[in-house]
Amino acid sequence: MSFFGRLKNIIKSNLFYNSEEVDLSDVINDIESKETFCENDTDSVNTNSAEPDAEYYAILEVPYGAAFEEIKKSYKRLLKKYHPDHYHKDAEKYKTAEKLVGKINEAYGYFEQKFK
Repeated sequence: MSFFGRLKNIIKSNLFYNSEEVDLSDVINDIESKETFCENDTDSVNTNSAEPDAEYYAILEVPYGAAFEEIKKSYKRLLKKYHPDHYHKDAEKYKTAEKLVGKINEAYGYFEQKFK
């Protein structure tokens, strides 16, 4: 699949994430399926450097090319929403939330290094 096909999928998933009722396990599965798909993709010989950026923007639920201040606000909002401590009574949701927060932290760390 081409870069534009992946970008279309990321935009679709970003629209999904903006809905109020989101099941954590669906979000994790969606993110993990994107990673697997990108790792196994052999159609593109030339790797575009914007691809990781687009995925990280989608994970942080900000538009592509957003300023660092907007990324930081979204990061804090997502941590409040999905922090594992909110799900301490349900072990499955707790593990899912830990994975999701790990992805959010990875994306934020990427942008923190990029912008500073």
